[in-house]
Amino acid sequence: MNFPVPWRALLPLDAVPELTGRGAIALKEICDATGAGVDISNEGETPQTLSDKICTISGSVEQKEAATRRIVDKLRSLQEVADQEPGVFVIIVPSCAAPMVVGQKGAQIKEVIELSGAEISVGKENIMGMMDQPIGITGTGGQVVSAVSKINAILQDVADRGKLQPSDFKYRPGVVGQGGMHAEPSGGMRMGNPSGGNPRTHAKFVVATQVAGWIIGKQGRHIRELQENSGAHIQVLKEGDVPPGVSPTDRIVEIGGRFEAKAEGIQIILMAVDSMPALQAPRETLMLVPKVLTSDSEIKDVQQMSGAEIDIRDLPGYEASLCTLLGTIEARVKAAQQFLTRIEEAVQDGSAGADPGPLSRSAQTPPGLASSPAPVSAPAPAPAPAPAPAPVQREVYVPEETREAPPDALRRNDRSANQTPPISTQRHVEPTVVPTVNGDSDPWVQGDPWSQGKGPHSAPPQHSNHEAVREPSD
Repeated sequence: MNFPVPWRALLPLDAVPELTGRGAIALKEICDATGAGVDISNEGETPQTLSDKICTISGSVEQKEAATRRIVDKLRSLQEVADQEPGVFVIIVPSCAAPMVVGQKGAQIKEVIELSGAEISVGKENIMGMMDQPIGITGTGGQVVSAVSKINAILQDVADRGKLQPSDFKYRPGVVGQGGMHAEPSGGMRMGNPSGGNPRTHAKFVVATQVAGWIIGKQGRHIRELQENSGAHIQVLKEGDVPPGVSPTDRIVEIGGRFEAKAEGIQIILMAVDSMPALQAPRETLMLVPKVLTSDSEIKDVQQMSGAEIDIRDLPGYEASLCTLLGTIEARVKAAQQFLTRIEEAVQDGSAGADPGPLSRSAQTPPGLASSPAPVSAPAPAPAPAPAPAPVQREVYVPEETREAPPDALRRNDRSANQTPPISTQRHVEPTVVPTVNGDSDPWVQGDPWSQGKGPHSAPPQHSNHEAVREPSD
């Protein structure tokens, strides 16, 4: 046993005097009769937003069961609930362990319900101001105690495997839970990264083109909002910059920054995608994970911690595997955050390298795409009449000053800069047709709220007279 897991429950404020009043006689009687230790939180040991008190019971399993039964009986008596009538008792568990209490497809909690005979409701969100989730148990006194014991047995098993620490069972002021999917590190769940994480590591997701457009939004407004809300750096890579084995029409979404911001960015991005119209929103999440982190033991561990199902597909010649995360949006978010933690740890211990960046894999650039580095920090100037940037890394945009330039001159300039024909000429325009900035005739501008440019899209600036989003020039 790693350490004995304490059992914790919420006590209504009006019930506390019955246990702690008159010199805490009732509380001492429970401790003396059962041998368990019973502690009731004082002021400052719970968030101000919580009106209840936290009752913590320690000791052996038998001692904790006996003390729990006496406390349950005391509460039922105060609430005037008859012996065989159902009553409610609320326990709390670390939110990081809640998915394991529920189990895949609810298997664990269903077993507890069947064996105990109690009705159980697992809270979907954290208690405000805490990193704990409430679990309501309804039943007779015996059913309630049986369910409490079985749920804590699951937590004990998780702790014995080193996934929970004593600090996970204590109130930590300043650590604020938000909605049951908060990215705040929890030591036992390997979500901790006190150094702030490696800024060169990224969480990478594969999304369809229409999902990428949803993330970017018209003129990049949506992606800017997502970045502001998460504090993470979010970018959608250029079309075609995907690993071998992934559809070339898909796009890669990268989330970077400090560890906490990346974990928060994962939640915000996946929740945003899940909020797409029902006919378009994907019900699975595709994530690129280093192959060293896709062993059977690692995948099983993430599944148990998140409650998600995970399928692995190998990508030959690529350093990562494609993981398909299946389940509720909450489970997928937690699974992705767990993979992020493992990526950070693997980089720290040297078992995986830091992310070299998407364009370092020049040998894997699909045919027909320019192999020159992108984004371009200083675009080559176009020929006269004005020193405006030539559309070297743009597919359809031609600066105002060069619109009267002969088509041959534009094509000669592109070849001199990149040694390849312009991308728009290669892929989307017949050789004899000149690219145009007219939104009515340009196939990439029509119905396309995001840029098809060759650089990553990261909160692009707004542009007048042009609906397509273009990457920043930095």
